[in-house]
Amino acid sequence: MIGWAIFAAMALLLLGVLAWPVRLGRPALMLVAAALFTAAAGYAWQGSPGLAGAPTSAADQPLRTDTLFASERLRFLNHYGETGIALGTADAFHRMGEDEAAAWLIRNAIAKRPKDSDLRVGYAYALFTLAHRQVTPAVLLAFDRADEAAKPGDPAPAYFRGLAYLESRDLDDASQTWRALLARLPAGSPWIKPIQERVELLDLIRQSRLARNPPAS
Repeated sequence: MIGWAIFAAMALLLLGVLAWPVRLGRPALMLVAAALFTAAAGYAWQGSPGLAGAPTSAADQPLRTDTLFASERLRFLNHYGETGIALGTADAFHRMGEDEAAAWLIRNAIAKRPKDSDLRVGYAYALFTLAHRQVTPAVLLAFDRADEAAKPGDPAPAYFRGLAYLESRDLDDASQTWRALLARLPAGSPWIKPIQERVELLDLIRQSRLARNPPAS
C-alpha cells in the first residue's frame, strides 16, 4: 500500500502543478491523466504495489536519462516562471517515455503564449524526440517558427537546431549551422565561447572519423 500511496501523491502533485500555475487546458490535462493511468496499470500488472519498497539495480529503473536538450536548455533558455515549468515538466515526461504527452504539453503552452520562442524551441525538440531523434520536415518547420518568434539576434533557435543535427549524427549540418550562427553574433556575445567550444569539438570528432575511415583514393 505504501507504493500506491506514493504513486497517488506524486500523480496528484503533478496534476496540480499542470493545472496551476501552468494552467493546462482540459484536453491536455486529460491526456496527462491518461498517461498516469497507463503508468498505474503497468505498475499493477508488472510491479508489486502491495510490497514495501526495496532497492533495485540501475537496469531495473524505468526512467530514461535526461536528454541533451534537458541539460542544455538550463544553460541557454529561460527556466523560470511558466515557461520554465512547462519545459521542465516536458523533460519529466521524456524521462518517463511519454514523448507524445511532452509535445502536447508544450503545444498547449504555446497556444497561450505564441510569441514565446523558448517554448517553440522546446516544441521543436519534442517533435525531434518523437521522431526518434531524426530531423524531419516537421522539426525544421518548428525551428523556423521559433526563429520567427524570437527577438532579433536571439541565437537560441539556431543553436538548438544545430544541437538536433548533432544528436541525429549529422555532423556536417551541425557544424554549418553553428558556424553560420557564430558569423552573425555581435562581438562580446556570451554565446560565442560555448558555441566555439562545440564547433571545435565537432572538428575533433570529424577528424577522428576521417582517421579511422580515410576516403578511398
